[in-house]
Amino acid sequence: MTGIAPVADAGAKTGGLRLDRLVVRYLTRTTPALDALSLDVAPGELVAVAGQNGAGKSTLALAATGFIPRIVRAHVEGEIALNSRPMAALPNEELRRAAGIVFSTPANQLSGSKLTVREELAFGLENLGVPRSAMDQRIDEVLGRLHIDALAERQPLALSGGEQQRVAIASIVAMGTSLLVLDEPTAQLDPGGAAAVARLLVELAEGGSAVLCAEHGADVLSIAGRCLVLGGGRPVAIDVPGRALLDPAAAAAGVRAPTLAVIAQAIGVKPEHAFDASRVEAALTTAEGRRRLARGLEGARTDPAGEPVVLGGDRRAVTIEVRGLSHVYPGGIAAIRGVDLRVEAGESVAIVGQNGSGKTTLVKHLNGLLRPAEGDVLIDGHATAASPVHELARTVGFVFQDPDDQLFERSVEREVGFGPRNLGFDAERIRSQVSLGLTAVGLTGVASTNPYDLDLSARKRVALASVLTMDPAILVLDEPTTGQDAPGKERIGAIVRAWSRTGRSVVAITHDMEFAAEHFSRIVVMRRGEIVADGPPDRIFASDAADLLASTGLQAPPAARVGAALGLTQTTATLASLVAALAERP
Repeated sequence: MTGIAPVADAGAKTGGLRLDRLVVRYLTRTTPALDALSLDVAPGELVAVAGQNGAGKSTLALAATGFIPRIVRAHVEGEIALNSRPMAALPNEELRRAAGIVFSTPANQLSGSKLTVREELAFGLENLGVPRSAMDQRIDEVLGRLHIDALAERQPLALSGGEQQRVAIASIVAMGTSLLVLDEPTAQLDPGGAAAVARLLVELAEGGSAVLCAEHGADVLSIAGRCLVLGGGRPVAIDVPGRALLDPAAAAAGVRAPTLAVIAQAIGVKPEHAFDASRVEAALTTAEGRRRLARGLEGARTDPAGEPVVLGGDRRAVTIEVRGLSHVYPGGIAAIRGVDLRVEAGESVAIVGQNGSGKTTLVKHLNGLLRPAEGDVLIDGHATAASPVHELARTVGFVFQDPDDQLFERSVEREVGFGPRNLGFDAERIRSQVSLGLTAVGLTGVASTNPYDLDLSARKRVALASVLTMDPAILVLDEPTTGQDAPGKERIGAIVRAWSRTGRSVVAITHDMEFAAEHFSRIVVMRRGEIVADGPPDRIFASDAADLLASTGLQAPPAARVGAALGLTQTTATLASLVAALAERP
């Protein structure tokens, strides 16, 4: 890649990564996390890894960069070679120069000190002995590639979660390792940020790096040369993404193919071009293409997942009213400006926008974590400025973006029961609420487990269950689908729908436009601290709103874009609505 030369020796980009019948079993488990996995990632190649949570993606990332077994203890069999040398024989300093890893949670990557973003990127380069002049050039290049140059003098921990994630990626990319491994790098990013990361990974591979990336999102999966699908720690498919992700074995392993690939398959577009939107749209310009699409989608799964157990019953009507709300952080960063918003009881509202557009700042005012500097926030007619946080928690349940900011108990059962105990529920009701909460999020089998022994997706569902058991009238979710696989997203979506049907409200921040379209009755779009659009999904994702969405770094879901290309008069924001529209078309 132009401007980012490797720090390691010139010969370091020969060989790439080679795994030969790799077996990894954690010391506390009886079954392997990876079982007889063989994989080559050559220099100049980008390989994506897909699979359900628990399929072994994170274990693969840790093993491929030497964290297993050097830092994370595990029993390892088989061979791992990096640049044609056994990884076990590489000294730590040489391994650090050759292999870089980006974790799924930026808090595990960033220093946590008072460094600026620029200093955060310089930290690794200083440890590698890069001269100052080359260091500055490298940092400027990476900041620009990830569109975070405006953040250079800010402190990483004062940024939004998505901005932190891009800083974490930049800090490793800047080191110029011959092998770059990423674990769900786009999970917290807005669509524009995810696309920028995908482009950067392609450029790194074209520059000679070996890139291995575990992902759920289509941005990276779609641009990889090959995609490995894992199921239960074993490879179930490996091929070009358009073929591997649509393989029946991948579906059996719980992998849900991206919507554009499903549509491409239905109309006969070759797997190599399954993610080429222009080819898909061109194939749909003919009557035969449209007929093939209608026939091909007849068997596609378009119905929502089954509804979960619902805690509690109908609630009294509680409204949210935000009037002229503004908030400025220390240092003069204006996060939101004059926001007005009203949410009625029973509404489900998705708030979307670029990283740093003010979404989290807005919702933190709903339960008193932030107090209005200007304007008012009223919950059920009562100003949050006059209410203690613990009192607001009875009405407004808040699930943080990072579950590690929320969890503290020594077992899942105690964590999920803490809220009801704190609210004074009797013992029988606490037991009932905990049981219902764990059932709702699909974690009944881990009640006695320490939450921090679970992966990120499970910890997020523990945090969700801990709020559900308090039976709040308003549920606030900050990026609930981060790190979730397809079944996890469907479960959370079902909770959103079920919660709303009982007269309670849900307000969620999300970067997943398909998730917003499928599960929310209303979408609020934010840009630079202001609300710029507000309405039902069909209006927000209509073709005549494309320019407005583009100005916020967003775009309509694939089904809506295909519907617009077909000239459908109605907006088809979901695959189900696209199928219905095609059935009605003459």
